[in-house]
Amino acid sequence: AEDAKNAAVSWTGGKDCNLALLKAWRNPALRVTCLVVFMPHEARFRAHPLIFMEAQAKALSLPLRRIVFPEDCDDYKKLYVDGIRSLKQEHGIEVIVTGDMDY
Repeated sequence: AEDAKNAAVSWTGGKDCNLALLKAWRNPALRVTCLVVFMPHEARFRAHPLIFMEAQAKALSLPLRRIVFPEDCDDYKKLYVDGIRSLKQEHGIEVIVTGDMDY
């Protein structure tokens, strides 16, 4: 739809974010423009390997945007908020789609 909002899907490469992507693609109110991974500087974290996520993004014809947290980060909430703001300012993202199942 012409009035669809630009959306980024928070990406770890797993089944939950894949299902969230599918639902977002099927939602006419959203236009999925990229995948986004929030990651520590070292890139060793609990998601799938980055090379796997890059291959998925390429297969989906979507860019994989990386929000990299500095080594000495201690305020993750602020880093996420800053990362989301940068997605909005630099890429026009209005909606973040997540498949996070943790409560």
